[in-house]
Amino acid sequence: MKKLAIATAALILSGCMSTPESVNFNGETVGTYSVAASCSDMLLDTDCSGMTGATKDIELAGIKLRAAAGQSGKVVFIMSESSFSTDQNALQNGAKSLEKLFKDNGIQIESKKVMFGGGDVYGVHFQLSDNGYRLLKSL
Repeated sequence: MKKLAIATAALILSGCMSTPESVNFNGETVGTYSVAASCSDMLLDTDCSGMTGATKDIELAGIKLRAAAGQSGKVVFIMSESSFSTDQNALQNGAKSLEKLFKDNGIQIESKKVMFGGGDVYGVHFQLSDNGYRLLKSL
């Protein structure tokens, strides 16, 4: 319980810090959302909670993640499995696998951002050319 309280406090406090406009993620410069961003700020209306973010459990290439969507599946957001911490390796590898899944199914990534706070990435946000969330629903 103590660890959960500490993680929650860290998450809240990191939302109060300034978020840079862009960061390096998986070898490319991407825009950012603050950890304080809401589901509506990120255009998410499916499988998204204001308290914990993405809520749909998925497994992609053996990596456990959570996903949310919006705009009829053209917006997809992934987070690591834990609700109150982050797993950088899972997010980096999960994002690479997801990008490959989209590409293999003819879906283009129009933009990519990360949820960033306290020096860590908490999620990856994709805007797509077509409904990519339908692919994740079956995982």
